[in-house]
Amino acid sequence: MTPEVPRDHPRYDSLVTREKIIEGMHQKIVAEAGLIAHGRGEAFDYILGEASPTFALKQEKLAIIHLIQAEHPVISINGNLAVLCPEEIVQLSHILEAPLEVNLFYRRPEREDAIKTVLEKG
Repeated sequence: MTPEVPRDHPRYDSLVTREKIIEGMHQKIVAEAGLIAHGRGEAFDYILGEASPTFALKQEKLAIIHLIQAEHPVISINGNLAVLCPEEIVQLSHILEAPLEVNLFYRRPEREDAIKTVLEKG
Protein backbone atom coordinates (compact mmCIF):
# COMPACT_ATOMS: atom_id res chain seq x y z
CA MET A 1 0.00 0.00 0.00
CA THR A 2 1.46 3.33 -1.01
CA PRO A 3 0.24 5.85 1.61
CA GLU A 4 0.30 4.85 5.27
CA VAL A 5 -3.25 4.97 6.60
CA PRO A 6 -3.72 4.96 10.39
CA ARG A 7 -5.91 2.05 11.52
CA ASP A 8 -8.17 4.45 13.41
CA HIS A 9 -8.96 6.41 10.24
CA PRO A 10 -12.76 6.30 9.69
CA ARG A 11 -12.26 5.22 6.05
CA TYR A 12 -9.42 2.77 6.77
CA ASP A 13 -11.04 -0.31 5.19
CA SER A 14 -12.13 1.62 2.13
CA LEU A 15 -8.70 3.17 1.62
CA VAL A 16 -6.91 -0.17 2.05
CA THR A 17 -9.28 -1.74 -0.47
CA ARG A 18 -8.67 1.11 -2.89
CA GLU A 19 -4.90 0.66 -2.61
CA LYS A 20 -5.22 -3.10 -3.25
CA ILE A 21 -7.15 -2.37 -6.43
CA ILE A 22 -4.59 0.21 -7.56
CA GLU A 23 -1.76 -2.24 -6.90
CA GLY A 24 -3.77 -4.90 -8.77
CA MET A 25 -3.92 -2.57 -11.76
CA HIS A 26 -0.14 -2.16 -11.69
CA GLN A 27 0.16 -5.97 -11.60
CA LYS A 28 -2.15 -6.19 -14.66
CA ILE A 29 -4.86 -8.02 -12.65
CA VAL A 30 -7.33 -5.13 -12.61
CA ALA A 31 -8.29 -3.19 -15.73
CA GLU A 32 -8.28 0.60 -15.56
CA ALA A 33 -12.06 0.43 -15.80
CA GLY A 34 -11.97 -1.66 -12.62
CA LEU A 35 -10.85 1.45 -10.75
CA ILE A 36 -13.92 3.28 -12.03
CA ALA A 37 -16.19 0.37 -11.15
CA HIS A 38 -14.84 0.31 -7.60
CA GLY A 39 -15.30 4.07 -7.25
CA ARG A 40 -18.88 3.77 -8.44
CA GLY A 41 -19.47 1.06 -5.84
CA GLU A 42 -17.98 3.27 -3.13
CA ALA A 43 -20.35 6.07 -4.13
CA PHE A 44 -23.29 3.74 -3.56
CA ASP A 45 -21.79 2.76 -0.20
CA TYR A 46 -21.80 6.42 0.81
CA ILE A 47 -25.40 6.83 -0.32
CA LEU A 48 -26.47 3.71 1.59
CA GLY A 49 -24.75 4.87 4.76
CA GLU A 50 -21.92 2.31 4.65
CA ALA A 51 -24.30 -0.54 5.51
CA SER A 52 -25.68 -3.40 3.45
CA PRO A 53 -29.44 -3.15 3.13
CA THR A 54 -31.40 -6.11 4.49
CA PHE A 55 -32.54 -7.10 0.98
CA ALA A 56 -28.90 -7.33 -0.16
CA LEU A 57 -28.01 -9.66 2.72
CA LYS A 58 -31.00 -11.86 1.84
CA GLN A 59 -29.89 -11.96 -1.80
CA GLU A 60 -26.40 -12.95 -0.72
CA LYS A 61 -27.81 -15.91 1.21
CA LEU A 62 -30.02 -16.87 -1.73
CA ALA A 63 -27.02 -16.81 -4.07
CA ILE A 64 -25.16 -19.22 -1.78
CA ILE A 65 -28.19 -21.54 -1.68
CA HIS A 66 -28.28 -21.56 -5.48
CA LEU A 67 -24.57 -22.35 -5.66
CA ILE A 68 -24.92 -25.20 -3.16
CA GLN A 69 -27.93 -26.68 -4.99
CA ALA A 70 -26.54 -26.31 -8.51
CA GLU A 71 -25.52 -29.49 -10.32
CA HIS A 72 -22.55 -27.79 -11.97
CA PRO A 73 -21.84 -24.49 -10.20
CA VAL A 74 -19.24 -22.15 -11.67
CA ILE A 75 -17.81 -19.11 -9.92
CA SER A 76 -17.21 -16.26 -12.34
CA ILE A 77 -14.63 -13.71 -11.24
CA ASN A 78 -13.09 -10.52 -12.55
CA GLY A 79 -9.83 -8.75 -11.77
CA ASN A 80 -11.22 -6.76 -8.84
CA LEU A 81 -12.43 -9.89 -7.08
CA ALA A 82 -9.18 -11.71 -7.81
CA VAL A 83 -7.10 -8.97 -6.23
CA LEU A 84 -9.37 -8.30 -3.22
CA CYS A 85 -9.99 -11.83 -1.95
CA PRO A 86 -8.09 -14.51 -3.88
CA GLU A 87 -7.73 -16.87 -0.90
CA GLU A 88 -11.42 -16.69 -0.06
CA ILE A 89 -12.58 -17.24 -3.63
CA VAL A 90 -10.28 -20.26 -4.05
CA GLN A 91 -11.54 -21.64 -0.72
CA LEU A 92 -15.16 -21.20 -1.86
CA SER A 93 -14.30 -22.94 -5.13
CA HIS A 94 -12.95 -25.93 -3.21
CA ILE A 95 -15.87 -26.08 -0.78
CA LEU A 96 -18.44 -25.99 -3.58
CA GLU A 97 -16.31 -28.10 -5.93
CA ALA A 98 -16.98 -25.33 -8.43
CA PRO A 99 -14.44 -24.28 -11.05
CA LEU A 100 -13.40 -20.66 -11.31
CA GLU A 101 -14.18 -18.86 -14.56
CA VAL A 102 -12.18 -15.74 -15.31
CA ASN A 103 -14.69 -13.40 -16.94
CA LEU A 104 -13.00 -10.30 -18.34
CA PHE A 105 -14.51 -7.60 -20.49
CA TYR A 106 -11.05 -6.14 -21.07
CA ARG A 107 -9.43 -9.48 -21.88
CA ARG A 108 -5.69 -9.56 -22.53
CA PRO A 109 -3.34 -12.54 -22.17
CA GLU A 110 -1.21 -10.72 -19.57
CA ARG A 111 -4.30 -10.10 -17.41
CA GLU A 112 -5.38 -13.72 -17.72
CA ASP A 113 -1.89 -14.85 -16.67
CA ALA A 114 -1.73 -12.39 -13.76
CA ILE A 115 -5.14 -13.47 -12.45
CA LYS A 116 -4.22 -17.14 -12.80
CA THR A 117 -1.01 -16.53 -10.85
CA VAL A 118 -2.74 -14.69 -7.99
CA LEU A 119 -5.42 -17.39 -7.73
CA GLU A 120 -2.87 -20.19 -7.73
CA LYS A 121 -1.19 -18.49 -4.76
CA GLY A 122 -4.62 -18.31 -3.05
